[in-house]
Amino acid sequence: MAARIKEKVLAEKLGAVRKAKNLSPKVLEKLESLIREGDDFQLFRINPIRFAGERGVIEHEAIDAFLHGAKNGMFQMEWNLVCPTCGDSVDSFRSLNKLNSHFYCTVCDLNSEATLDDYIQVTFTISPEIREISYHRPEGLSIEDYHLKYHFNQGATIPGGQRFIDAVPSLVKGLSYIGPGQKKRFELETKGGTITLNDLMHHQSAAVAVKGRPVDMPQTLAVRLESGKLVSERSEVAPGKVVVALDNRTAAKASMLILNFPPGFEKKRLIFEPFLSGKKLISVQTFRNLFSSEVIQGTEGIGVRDITILFTDLKGSTALYERIGDLKAFSLVHQHFDRLGSVITENSGAFVKTIGDAVMASFLNPLDAVKAALEMNREITRFNRAFTSRDVILKIGIHKGPCIAVTLNDRLDYFGQTVNTAARVQGLAGAEEVYVTDDVIAFPGVKTVLKGCKVFGGKVKLKGIQDAMQVYKIVAPDFGGAGGGTRSGPAAGLRASAGAAAAKRAP
Repeated sequence: MAARIKEKVLAEKLGAVRKAKNLSPKVLEKLESLIREGDDFQLFRINPIRFAGERGVIEHEAIDAFLHGAKNGMFQMEWNLVCPTCGDSVDSFRSLNKLNSHFYCTVCDLNSEATLDDYIQVTFTISPEIREISYHRPEGLSIEDYHLKYHFNQGATIPGGQRFIDAVPSLVKGLSYIGPGQKKRFELETKGGTITLNDLMHHQSAAVAVKGRPVDMPQTLAVRLESGKLVSERSEVAPGKVVVALDNRTAAKASMLILNFPPGFEKKRLIFEPFLSGKKLISVQTFRNLFSSEVIQGTEGIGVRDITILFTDLKGSTALYERIGDLKAFSLVHQHFDRLGSVITENSGAFVKTIGDAVMASFLNPLDAVKAALEMNREITRFNRAFTSRDVILKIGIHKGPCIAVTLNDRLDYFGQTVNTAARVQGLAGAEEVYVTDDVIAFPGVKTVLKGCKVFGGKVKLKGIQDAMQVYKIVAPDFGGAGGGTRSGPAAGLRASAGAAAAKRAP
């Protein structure tokens, strides 16, 4: 049966996306084709990274198109907490402010710490305003689709190459909905291991060990569904035939997934296909522009295991204000913010905030950050050509590591020692210099990008950091370190600047 498309609404939403972002006609054509021709499951929790690969469009354009579509109501954006060992979508939220930093998978009996890097996957589902699909009403799905498609991730594989979803049927011993007040029996044969009973509708589970010598007579395993819990009357059974007698004593429909994990079954961390992680999304400038109201609730924030932070500052900005006056200097500074913002976006980074005359940006990896830093200095050189004097001169620092993503002053921000260190590394830099830490320069591809640059290494002591850090000063050949920025000698120059850095501000 042909899909029922609400044509007027679709035309309106697609038109809004075309106006809002200068996307290539190809990505919009592929997006419309998916909406019109995709089956219900293809329009549920769409992975924009997979979409880009399968349809031959540029990844960042695909992400931008889905973000604009989510903003105008064409798609519903979801933040999914995905179990690392079974791929179950443990919970999903329409807004970042509903996300918790801890979650529990009932299938695996696993507590996990949610980080934006790994187990928070961002997906997009077609809005019922455009086209209604069966996954908008999961309670009406077949029991197989509810468990194996609605819950489990289709792009997760077991180490060795088998899709996890293809391995599940061999473990399943019972699968059914249970109506309110209903009783149901399941018969299964078990040779050992563990039997788990899972009500995924209400995130409840119970586990029963299979131990001892095999028995010939059927064993009854009585299980009750009560308000807020799933209760098994036995903690273990013997190998052989088991009759699960399930009694739903609640007033709500429940689901039952009975799994038998064999003896010695090892739950390993799955390998997930490339996906739009929470970390990647909040590093996309389009997301920050469109969803600036998104906040991370609570005082603890959400962890990011690895992010690259870049700081810039201006050399001699105080003297600049005194020399040309507040209004002219203020205008110059804001023009330079615009130039830097463009460079950050073009190099897959996000403009986090300004601090006085400084800029803070985030990148998914050091390679993009270093490319951006070099291009920033070139862009500011071009910017200065419009004036009789070189009024704007950058100093840049880059560091990578773990952070906490938080909401501060109604803006998504980063907090932690990595941020403090990046700020202090920036404080080492002179005019047109880029300072980076050891982990940054060791990142694949960075040394190739720096071919032709002068790179000096040495250890420095930074305020608030106990051990001396290995840092590197980078001076590109097309810059001379004007304004007295170039210092002679690798270690000597670095040590000479460390004292000044200790007095620099940290955000």
